Amino acid sequence: MYKFARLPQPECLARNAPEWTEDFVTARKGNPQAPFSWRSAGCYQTIRSTLLEMTQSRCAFCDAFLGAESRETVEHFRPKKRFPELAYLWSNLFPCCDVCQSRKRDIFDELLIRPDDEAYSFSRYFVANFHTGEVDPSPAAPVEDQERARRTIAIYGLNIPQRKAARLREWRNFSARADQLLADFNYRYFLQ
Repeated sequence: MYKFARLPQPECLARNAPEWTEDFVTARKGNPQAPFSWRSAGCYQTIRSTLLEMTQSRCAFCDAFLGAESRETVEHFRPKKRFPELAYLWSNLFPCCDVCQSRKRDIFDELLIRPDDEAYSFSRYFVANFHTGEVDPSPAAPVEDQERARRTIAIYGLNIPQRKAARLREWRNFSARADQLLADFNYRYFLQ
């Protein structure tokens, strides 16, 4: 996870979120399987563009480029199925790759780490293992922060084999090309 600052919410979301939220919550009360909708393709595109701008077109959780590397999705940090009242809340929306989103699904844990949290830093919670490609809880972190790191790694699948291999490839490429900028690589947190 690479820290980023959240931009102001798009005006179309600020204007429509109260009505859309009320409608979605009401629909869910009548039918717990009522489908979610962004209700406006134009607003959804604006939301997605703003989210991607915040993370330089990367997944907020694994930091892989979106589009070329993976399908772009909008992740509801607190799942809309369990928290319909937060489905249109700006601070609950993150750009996400389809791998992270398919691993997390409707799982939520209060201990999950948010990369836009003001106090977040990679080194507070994690260490990079340059031999295995894994991201591990920092042994120097307090026990609670280590547990938060463990749960975040597990829920988003940050150490599945394909991710470990991809981080090692990026590490080798980054190490061999000192003239390249960090921003040109996936998994920037791992390369620092």
